[in-house]
Amino acid sequence: RKRIKGFTVIELMIVLIIVAILVAIAYPSYIQYSRKAKRGEAQQLLMNWSINQEIWRSNNTSYNATDDLKPSHNLYNFAVAADAVSYTLTATPTGDQDNDKAKDGTSCATLRLNQNGQKTPAACWD
Repeated sequence: RKRIKGFTVIELMIVLIIVAILVAIAYPSYIQYSRKAKRGEAQQLLMNWSINQEIWRSNNTSYNATDDLKPSHNLYNFAVAADAVSYTLTATPTGDQDNDKAKDGTSCATLRLNQNGQKTPAACWD
């Protein structure tokens, strides 16, 4: 008798179940990794903006409180609070990026940087 080679439906279903389990385990890690990468982009924009504020201050009597130097990003809204001697730069996430968390569980929903280089929340700036 001649035997036909191939896979049975049971074997295919077992493989599909294994793949589904692996995807269910890996997907949340991928999403968090993606959020962390986008947070890094926002942090870099805040750092660049901080440098621009210092350059502005060296040429003027106060920090720039307008949106002239403000960066843009599709997942973060940026704001500044500034006066003659201080500034606070803020990046607030939009959409799913609002669920970003640091390793210790600290919410990284709003990132801040001031004229002293103080970065908050500190756990999000590692």
